[in-house]
Amino acid sequence: MDASEYTPYYLQINELYIDTVVIDDTEFITLWCFTMLDDEYKFIYLGCDFTQFNQILIGAGDKGKEIALHIASVLNQPYDIPTLIPVKEQFGDYLELTGYDIIVYEPLSVDDDFEDEYDDDDDLPLDKLLGAQTDQTSKKYLIYQLDKLYPSKVFEPEQLSKEALTECFEDDSLELAQLYYDYLNAAENGYNECEARQVAGLERELFFRMARKAADLWK
Repeated sequence: MDASEYTPYYLQINELYIDTVVIDDTEFITLWCFTMLDDEYKFIYLGCDFTQFNQILIGAGDKGKEIALHIASVLNQPYDIPTLIPVKEQFGDYLELTGYDIIVYEPLSVDDDFEDEYDDDDDLPLDKLLGAQTDQTSKKYLIYQLDKLYPSKVFEPEQLSKEALTECFEDDSLELAQLYYDYLNAAENGYNECEARQVAGLERELFFRMARKAADLWK
């Protein structure tokens, strides 16, 4: 497929645990990290530019400030290309970003030949080194590009008084209502109607109408 024909598919994640920061000689960096995908934690490679990475560091609070100072000291001296900054190893824990809507997309197709680069045990990808479960699909290496991130809206529903909403439907209606708020949040942050619904997982008109009604019920 030609690059001109490629339409990125947006995906929203809401937690990020960064293990390693990789800096090369371009304006982009690569993050080796874990996130929740398909109801399980998976290892991903996440590309972003320095401005986006600064947003991540700011959003991560005090630990982000500490790591920002360390990276600044690395960049102020001659450094190898690429340079790996093992966050968890050097700072005792992952750099954690939660409470944000993190919008990513898959920039390219990754085939199984990528595995040939890791014949030596010393060069195994981080997910294997840490014992993460291998994705049993033809796409073993999950590579994403960061598009946008912004603070999540906190959805705090009021106590219901509507008797028509039964207890068995409450959890599902709450989840649908939150999806509609995700859609509104994405729309307010620059995505068009189609992209905002895609980010929230509400591409189908039926799901979109249900989410909107659920949000009305929980106002």
